[in-house]
Amino acid sequence: MRITEWLASPGPCRRFGDNGQLFEGLKRLDNSAILCVQAKALPMAHKFARQYGLEANAAEEVLNQGTLIFLRKIQDGSYQFQGHAPSTYLVEIIRRVALMQTRNLKKPHETIDNHHDLHDQDVEAAQRRQESAELVRQFLGQMGDPCETVIRLHHIDGYTDDEVVRQGWTRYTTTDSLKIKRSDCMKKLIQIAQKWRSTNNI
Repeated sequence: MRITEWLASPGPCRRFGDNGQLFEGLKRLDNSAILCVQAKALPMAHKFARQYGLEANAAEEVLNQGTLIFLRKIQDGSYQFQGHAPSTYLVEIIRRVALMQTRNLKKPHETIDNHHDLHDQDVEAAQRRQESAELVRQFLGQMGDPCETVIRLHHIDGYTDDEVVRQGWTRYTTTDSLKIKRSDCMKKLIQIAQKWRSTNNI
């Protein structure tokens, strides 16, 4: 049976009244808990597969790989439950798995030499963008959840507040509370960036 058929079964999350119960189920490797968290993350797996140009059936593979990684992180203690939906963390793992698959699809011989039509300015601009993106990831990593998630979902992945609330990807149950938290997080992000600039004399 395909995983989508499993996840389509009625109420995979009905046994779990809140995120804490779901996390405890995942710690026990409870099959219902695993199906529940996968059901919540499946739409994002499909979105990432489309976004990164993977094959149509890649979503299930990405979801399964991400779930295995997530469960290992729970078992070894590297994932600590802090009250927000476990599916939020799983979605981030899935995004990274999909991105890694995209990189693996690139032809081994493809190098910058194959793009001889790029001007030096284009290469430098692309490098600056890559460095800026890496800095943003570094800053977000310093903030941790929930700030990393609420900023990434809106400003990087491009999801609307309505969709984030509807899918339950954060602990915030209204768009107003989500916006307030994101505003606070953006202020912290700016402070981190300013501190970095002053430390590096930029």
